Amino acid sequence: MKIEWIEDFLELIEAGTFSQAAERRHVTQPAFSRRIRQLEEWLGVTLVDRSSTPLELTTHARAYEPQLREWLARLYAMRSRLRSDARQGPKATLTTQHTLTVSYLPRLLRHLRHHAPEVGVQITSSDRAQCIRDFEQGKADLLLCSEIEGTPLYRDSDNIQRLSLGVERLLPVCATDHHGGPLHPLEQDRRVPLIGYDPDSFLGQALATPYLLDAQRHYEIELVCETAFTIGIRQLTLAGLGIGWLPHGLIEEDLESGKLISLQEILGGPFLEVACYRHRDEQAVAAPLWHLLEERPPAV
Repeated sequence: MKIEWIEDFLELIEAGTFSQAAERRHVTQPAFSRRIRQLEEWLGVTLVDRSSTPLELTTHARAYEPQLREWLARLYAMRSRLRSDARQGPKATLTTQHTLTVSYLPRLLRHLRHHAPEVGVQITSSDRAQCIRDFEQGKADLLLCSEIEGTPLYRDSDNIQRLSLGVERLLPVCATDHHGGPLHPLEQDRRVPLIGYDPDSFLGQALATPYLLDAQRHYEIELVCETAFTIGIRQLTLAGLGIGWLPHGLIEEDLESGKLISLQEILGGPFLEVACYRHRDEQAVAAPLWHLLEERPPAV
């Protein structure tokens, strides 16, 4: 089996006809058709109903198309990692939650590129719970995560080392009106639209009490949207759909430009500590990055 056969089949799906797909793949139509048949013979199933016009995929082809795309993407990703490792040596794998991927991580990577361009790092981003699982299962050398200040996920031990990188606040914000004031002023006789976090998410639990509870006690809250995606809350808040709590590092430019305004003095918000962890018994590949963070981490 050749990889180009899978690429041919996926191109056929996109193009819709054998002739157009062959043109896109820069081969003759007979050669292209022969490669599709070779793929079918290798798989032992028919992928294309050649009697129908326009072209139709068989049931098996439709069912397994997503998996074929995923398999091909994974194969190319593995090839890229192999080539990168061969050129630069092994990389430390750092896993971090989605929120930090769009707020703190860009600063960290710029800092790393400037001060230690020779240090190799592979980033994986997921929800916080998955990042923790990957770190505990040894799938990541380093874990970068947010914590409620004063409640570390792990404490320094014989097996795990912790490094605090700084603290930021989760700020309640909303879009501004034409006069630069809050688009949704907090008045007891006025409905207050809220863009909230999934209650089971880390930030949802961080806000549940006392901040969200106090807001519900004092104002008529309408939950406009509930999501675990911080970047989604930012976009909805910028669109003027309600009030949302967001990490200061994510919205610093929005506050400076006047697109968002802080309601922190009224609603308050928890302090979040950004921390990095590593396994003490896996220091070799992660050591250069860890020492750089110890010496001069970028500001949170």
